[in-house]
Amino acid sequence: MTVLELDVTALAAGGDGVGRDANGRVTFVARTAPGDRVVVRLGEQRASFARGELVRVIAPSPARVTPACAYFAAGCGGCQWQHVSRGEQLAAKQALVAGALRKLDRLVVAPIADPCPPLGWRRRARFHVAGGKLGLYAHASHRVIELAGCPQLEPELDAALGAVARASPPDGELALVRGHTGAIAVGITRAWAGAPALIGRAGIVGVIAGDDVHGEPVVEVDPGVHGGPWDFAQASAAGNAALVELARAALGASVTRGGALLELHAGAGNLTRAFVADGWQVVASDVAAPVRAIAGARFELGAAADVLARVPGPFDAVVLDPPRTGAKEAIAGIARHAPRVVVYVSCDPATLARDAALLVAAGYRAEQAWPIDLMPQTAHVECVVRFAR
Repeated sequence: MTVLELDVTALAAGGDGVGRDANGRVTFVARTAPGDRVVVRLGEQRASFARGELVRVIAPSPARVTPACAYFAAGCGGCQWQHVSRGEQLAAKQALVAGALRKLDRLVVAPIADPCPPLGWRRRARFHVAGGKLGLYAHASHRVIELAGCPQLEPELDAALGAVARASPPDGELALVRGHTGAIAVGITRAWAGAPALIGRAGIVGVIAGDDVHGEPVVEVDPGVHGGPWDFAQASAAGNAALVELARAALGASVTRGGALLELHAGAGNLTRAFVADGWQVVASDVAAPVRAIAGARFELGAAADVLARVPGPFDAVVLDPPRTGAKEAIAGIARHAPRVVVYVSCDPATLARDAALLVAAGYRAEQAWPIDLMPQTAHVECVVRFAR
């Protein structure tokens, strides 16, 4: 097995540090920081890249810090960057967005927004229970590291996690979400006789255990937006509030509020409620209806491409917030409707860049991008981009 010394120069989209070996081949190494000189044991090796395991740090980077969480040091894979300074994390995410969108002519990329505290920001999380241990997978494995708590969680959610752990849940997947009023809902993938006893403990108001429902497992995640433990919601309340304001601003800078707006991948209505409040005439759509309807918006059920094919329009604006895989299949339909502005909210710079190129080819210009860090200590980065016809 090949062992070599490597200078780490950047952080990659998946979270690994990146360097080049003596032959110039790109090498990815987890848990390294830009500026580190490290000893690496190579695993996967291909002509164009290799992946290695960190053996030891010869010379640490000034960007390397002591992780705040002992579980990270023990190998927990829930975070990727607790060993990297906050400033370096933000710089890396800014560079990832700017690099992915570099081919968009005249695009202005704003400085990355940092609305979340470095720890204690998670209001929604998922864990694993295996062999009676509740925790997260160790990095690059399916071995569960048992946790007594998680510093990424809001303190109230961390307390609820402790209450669940003490009740000895069955093996399976575990999910928790805390609403803005403090109510917490819990989900576990298997039936559990102990689930009803959780109601009333540590703010827990409802539990879904397999097919059984106890209490009220739907909480008001944000004002007017409801969801259960298995439903998607942005993980940080502060981060989500900043994201919503960016999406509103991106629309408001391009068209007069009050026109017709089509929202694709609307989910539970996180952005929908804000657009309705701003006076837009909103048609929202997704493959599943929200748990509770958003007052003032008309909802269309279906995949984005299908909705675009059947709704009559015209629309002054289209907003989309697709999953990590992007919205390639919807771009032609958006172009047919020819809205004056498109606002694209993305959690993956690579698929955002792909879809942005398609929008540009369809006659749109990417005007401005706003990166935002919604998940400190991780490699995830969100971005809002405004396109004008």
